[in-house]
Amino acid sequence: MSQISAPAYATVIFFSRAGTGIFFFINTWVVIDLTGYATSAAISLLIATLPSLFLSMIIGSMADKYPAIKLVLFSECTRCLTLLVYASLFVMDRASPAFAYSISFLMSICAEIQLLSWRVILATFATHEKNFKLNALSVTSGQAGVIIGATGSGMLFVALGPTFTIAIASTIFWVSSCCIAYMAKALHSPCASAITKISTPNHLVAHLRSILEGFQYITQQPRLIGYYLLILLNTNILYMSNALLAPFVKGPLNLNANAYGQIDAAYSIGAIIGGLIIVKLTQRLGTLKITLLGLTTLALSLFIFAQSEAFLLAFFSYIGIGLGCQTSIVSLSHARRITDPTLHGRAYATLNTLTGFFGVLVFILSTQFTSHEELRNMFEYQAIAVTTVLLIIGASKKIKDSL
Repeated sequence: MSQISAPAYATVIFFSRAGTGIFFFINTWVVIDLTGYATSAAISLLIATLPSLFLSMIIGSMADKYPAIKLVLFSECTRCLTLLVYASLFVMDRASPAFAYSISFLMSICAEIQLLSWRVILATFATHEKNFKLNALSVTSGQAGVIIGATGSGMLFVALGPTFTIAIASTIFWVSSCCIAYMAKALHSPCASAITKISTPNHLVAHLRSILEGFQYITQQPRLIGYYLLILLNTNILYMSNALLAPFVKGPLNLNANAYGQIDAAYSIGAIIGGLIIVKLTQRLGTLKITLLGLTTLALSLFIFAQSEAFLLAFFSYIGIGLGCQTSIVSLSHARRITDPTLHGRAYATLNTLTGFFGVLVFILSTQFTSHEELRNMFEYQAIAVTTVLLIIGASKKIKDSL
């Protein structure tokens, strides 16, 4: 069976994340400009979480049944064309809030297809050891792309305006599509009938049965649930931290938008460092020790961030948050090893659905806390939650043995 080329994969992820970084930064400002209300940015972000909540299981089922690399290529081409149309709307002066929200929703669907399809591809075309390294590479190249995209989008927006900036994002997705097409030639998927126990669905009932099988499989795998819960913990710490970061910087820290951008980038710096060192550290220390070390780093960083009064302490503690969250790479790789090869898409889709649910919950909660004390308390509560998980793992021999 063909193997994934690490340089080609890193290139695809970098350009794809760079395009995503440009789009979401620009669309946030565009929505505010079109509506005149700052709260519309939050609405756009909420819309972006809906595909993971309502469509993950369907997309995961598709990724299990059809050549996943073709789904990735289709979604990337769709993103390229979608942004080309979006830029054209600005040229014709036809852009509206409804279009902006719709574009955000469609782009998020494509991102969901990408995420779940790549999980299936990595599970199918990589050994366990290489899968671990590729998961780490996803973080380093992806976060590098996000930094370049988000940073460059601000400068492009000021210099060129929304039309050309969106067109540039479309071009970046075109480059990514070309790289994916190159990879697709090298990756030959097994026949669909050979990798799935369910015949290709021709009607809704069969498709729903396929989704149900994935959900039932998850409920019967306690170790898999454990790995996914660890991933879910890190993901929702990230969601909550991102949702509260801007009001925290503006309120308790009393800093400006420039400081917000730098602290936000600190997470990516920590994530890149984590992605670069976690494979070798895990090989040296083992899964249990690296998981405990990562959770300890995360809990301490959250607590220190909650107490921070100035930029430097907030900046470096946010690097620690990004670093601590990368234990997800270990959990994801172990989950891949014990998952039925025919159910990778549907299994991970179950996690994504839960992530979408908590994403909406986080959005609702983040609008309820506005005072300086409440904002600090929310980061402290997250630190307590991580510490609780840390203590549970440390006290349970069964959990420690499974790791």
